[in-house]
Amino acid sequence: MSLGNKLKIFGLCCGAFIFNFSFSIAQENNLFLVIFPALPSPNQNYTIEAKSYQFDASRAYFEWFKNGKKVDEGTGVRKKIFEGEGLGSQINIRVTARSPEGKFYEAVAQIGINDIDFIVSPLTYVPPFYRAQALPTSGSIVEVYAIPHLYSQGSRISLPNIIFEWKLDGNAVKEQSGRGKSRFTFSLPKTLMGENEITLKVSSLNGNTAYEETKKIIIKKSEIILYKTSPLLGKSSLAISQLQLKSGENLAVAAEPFFFDLNSFAKSAVSWFVNGSKINTGKEQNPFILELSSPADSKSENNISFKIESEENIFQKGGSEIIIKVQN
Repeated sequence: MSLGNKLKIFGLCCGAFIFNFSFSIAQENNLFLVIFPALPSPNQNYTIEAKSYQFDASRAYFEWFKNGKKVDEGTGVRKKIFEGEGLGSQINIRVTARSPEGKFYEAVAQIGINDIDFIVSPLTYVPPFYRAQALPTSGSIVEVYAIPHLYSQGSRISLPNIIFEWKLDGNAVKEQSGRGKSRFTFSLPKTLMGENEITLKVSSLNGNTAYEETKKIIIKKSEIILYKTSPLLGKSSLAISQLQLKSGENLAVAAEPFFFDLNSFAKSAVSWFVNGSKINTGKEQNPFILELSSPADSKSENNISFKIESEENIFQKGGSEIIIKVQN
């Protein structure tokens, strides 16, 4: 029997596909393999099913080999679950089948375990003390950096030798695709909610090894947090929603914006309100600080609020408020 014919393989997967497979088959593509997911991630279990439209697979006798070692056999054993492998692994699968009529069939597949890491860097404002990641918000620019882990014959392919093909919401972005182009930039829509889907296919220069993965970028909301601050102690590390003061005491409240689009943030209008009435802070050099003083022998309860609004994007806005109680 000839092994010269090429085997077709159909991989079913949600979100990613791998193409570095090579196959051969005994008789006219009468046995083929279905791998799910078509792209196993590192250490992810995967299922392989042997199928044929020429003989009754439920009555055929199958033998399964992994990297040359027999791992299973039996009548009707046409599906097998394999444990996940580490990054860069190369798995060789061979399946043989003897039909009820006594005919012999064979199919082989090579599965490479590759991966892509994405670093998402939205160009939104965060305070200097903030250590977590900035979040994407309405209309903001987002930079995405891809770190592919693409292997060929056990060796990792270097970045300059990888072709990057970027898509945004299913549409190819050719001007940002090409050899070594691991950075992708786009602008989120100016909407209150929504998401964009980025798809990246990376492949070797000869096209023998390829991997594809998708990343969703979800629009978040901008935030404002209020802190107590003083010239002596500086800004408190705890957010406040209520304060109690003694009559005659002075204090300052600092507003810290989070995740505002850098392009529109500098042009945004900032406002302080006391009991719903807009006030002038008298601190033109820093409109994010409000200094307050309570008269002696007084008792009151006041609502202090802060707002940011962008003229360019109505969804680039935020506000926060606190209750300040003054007691004798």
